[in-house]
Amino acid sequence: MDVSVETYEQYHYALRAGKKNVRRRKRENRNIHPEVLDNIVNVYDCSQERLGQIDVPASLIVGTKTAARTLAFSSDFMPILKDSTEFASKWREVCRYHLSDTGITEAPTAYEYLGKFYVEEGNKRVSVLKSYGAYQITLDVIRLLPPRSNKSAIIRYYEFLDFYKLSRLYTVQFSRNNQYQKFQKLMGFEEDHVWTRLERINLAGFFGRLESHLQKYKITYNHSDCLVALMEIFGYENLVKMTDKELDKVISINRYRLIYGHGLYKIICIADEEDMALYSEHAQKELKDIDFIISCGDLKAEYLEFLVTVSNKPLYYVKGNHDDRYETNPPEGCICIDDDIVEHQGLKILGLGGSIRYSQAKYQYTELQMERRIRKLRRKIRQAGNIDIVVTHAPIKGYGDLADYAHQGFECFEKLLLDLHPRYWLFGHVHLSYQHRLQRVIEHKDTKIINCCGKYRIEF
Repeated sequence: MDVSVETYEQYHYALRAGKKNVRRRKRENRNIHPEVLDNIVNVYDCSQERLGQIDVPASLIVGTKTAARTLAFSSDFMPILKDSTEFASKWREVCRYHLSDTGITEAPTAYEYLGKFYVEEGNKRVSVLKSYGAYQITLDVIRLLPPRSNKSAIIRYYEFLDFYKLSRLYTVQFSRNNQYQKFQKLMGFEEDHVWTRLERINLAGFFGRLESHLQKYKITYNHSDCLVALMEIFGYENLVKMTDKELDKVISINRYRLIYGHGLYKIICIADEEDMALYSEHAQKELKDIDFIISCGDLKAEYLEFLVTVSNKPLYYVKGNHDDRYETNPPEGCICIDDDIVEHQGLKILGLGGSIRYSQAKYQYTELQMERRIRKLRRKIRQAGNIDIVVTHAPIKGYGDLADYAHQGFECFEKLLLDLHPRYWLFGHVHLSYQHRLQRVIEHKDTKIINCCGKYRIEF
């Protein structure tokens, strides 16, 4: 391909990415342009340290020194001016240098403040390199050292500087204090170990791989903190040896730990039959340490209202085939998740109530009707990215259902199970008393399929 043609195509590609970023940031009510260092700190209030040319993670280049050129870029340094502008012409010229045999030879100059980088000269070079997906960019850096104080961010920054003297790494930066020494130990190093070049390269390579998997699961929590959390569970060497499939699995299983810093979720699941231990003076003791309640249907509104009042925790429910009464008397203070996806502290829950149609009741469906309900949820499923728990009233056909027609499961649920791979599939409808030794928990690959009739407690 002719170089001039490629530079035009690359600008159009970057321009589309920039406009997409602007639209998203506007929806989120966030600044659409790169940050401006002069609006954050007076450089003359800080002492300065020249670092020279160093390789910087592209994600840490967040802004410019002054506001002069920010209007030409989206927040991620993608161009947003029309391709007929003088700026676009100069951008393409820089792109042509990047595609030449020598490439871009002059490093952009930048200031580093509290672990982030602000370009003083060379914005278009940074933009071009980012548009090609550069993971690291070489910058000529001046570090700004803020006065020491008891502010948490300043304390953490000086902890980072001590770590940087040993590692020469900007790759990992934590959101909490006292993490750098822990990280050094988890790497298997002594407190004063000076990193070798190979150790830096290996860590940077694995961290880049880990970040791509975390982004796949839409985990926006500090990725360095996520790395430490996984290292505490599996060890660094074991993580590095994992295949992409294995890494996906451990991230999915430990997503709550990665987002909220601990891995234990406690949920009471109920369906069909009132549990006397819950519906009594002992309820507070039974419910005191739970995070929330899930109802799989066919329970009186008064029972659900009692539980949500006593526990003071959210109660999510789907309707059972006998819940026509909810039309006039819905359980107050409880959240219906039928035909919807809700998120509870990062945990994504999908709800589909009702049973197979065997009479003319409102919440009974044919196989075709249930398939249509699932199709209507597809967009929400794509937007959610990952479903942790599926809550239904009816079972999956072949997984805990019965031979009589009224208690058969839906065939279309099996396809949904294979598509979503949720951690838990919770259902009711099939009372445990209906059949001797009815299996309550069925495991299908990574999913636990649980009959929640009465009461069932899950922790993970």
